[in-house]
Amino acid sequence: MTLAFRNHIDVRLSVADQVIAGVDIQPRTRPPLRRLFAGKPAETLLATLPRLFSLCAGAHQVALISALEAARGQQPSSLTHHRRIKAVINERFVEMLRGLLLGPLAGDRGTTQSAQRLLQAVASLQGASGAAEPALQRVETLSQIKIGLSALGIGLEAELVLPGTPLASLMAASRTAADEGWKPISSEHGVLSAVDDADVVARLAEPDSAFAELPDLDGRVPETGVWARHAVHRAHRAAGPLERLSARVAEIAALARWIEAGEAEDEASDDRLVAGFAMGPGRGAGVVECARGRLYHVVELDAEGAIARFDYLAPTEWNFHPRGPVATSLIGARLRDAADHAAVEAMVGAFDACVGCRLVVREMADA
Repeated sequence: MTLAFRNHIDVRLSVADQVIAGVDIQPRTRPPLRRLFAGKPAETLLATLPRLFSLCAGAHQVALISALEAARGQQPSSLTHHRRIKAVINERFVEMLRGLLLGPLAGDRGTTQSAQRLLQAVASLQGASGAAEPALQRVETLSQIKIGLSALGIGLEAELVLPGTPLASLMAASRTAADEGWKPISSEHGVLSAVDDADVVARLAEPDSAFAELPDLDGRVPETGVWARHAVHRAHRAAGPLERLSARVAEIAALARWIEAGEAEDEASDDRLVAGFAMGPGRGAGVVECARGRLYHVVELDAEGAIARFDYLAPTEWNFHPRGPVATSLIGARLRDAADHAAVEAMVGAFDACVGCRLVVREMADA
């Protein structure tokens, strides 16, 4: 299946007197899945998801399965629920590492070979997440992952960033860049969490709703993703590129420790990671906390069990909303020199859109 749609985001900055005075975000065009899959068997949509979403494909599948089960009045066993959480967390680990290696660390040539070996190891781990993995193979895979993380500079013990590594150099450069003055998460945004799930799925399920295109909760456009998960448990003075990078590294290390410990069963009881919501006969929603934030799927089935309506809401629609966290974070930031430009690019990259993102700077004096 080939779909033609605008699969990138434009972030246009208007600069006056070396300060960002305006941010215009042109969102991506979402694929018309509601129209394409209406009347088709649910299994067709489930099988197509990996081709539609190259990033976090597993999370999309888990969200849809959870929504379908809720619509059919089914309840997964505790073992099944745990396996899905394991798959989602393994994928989150892979996606966050990939984002770090292809983003902030992409310019470090010394990481190329170790990064490739590390991604191969985590891909092997991800491929085994739904099946029993031989003990010896698992030990070898985990050993390769730990060696790869250490080479990058991610420590799993008391020291989070190991000295003399590419990550340590990146963190030092971030400290000397224009990283001061970034605003904390504004109260007008807050963070998207499980507390919001009922409101979000209710809005997403409204007939002919445009909520998935430009979501908001009574005017509020909350942030979701790594920093939101991090900030829920901590009070922060700033939310700049350095703090966001630190939060990403801390979560990668935490996920690695969780995987090494054998994916403790008690994690399966955490409904914030994977959840389903029954919304009446033939209607259900699935929610997954994936790498980039909270992902929502809503389905409605007809009398024959085919798709009558389907919609989804990805984390990117919140973070890159025209009135969302990216836009408000950049307003007022300095843009004087190369260091400031790098800090602004790092700030946009810290939100890790699930599609390509283009940054355009326009001096208002030239208008």
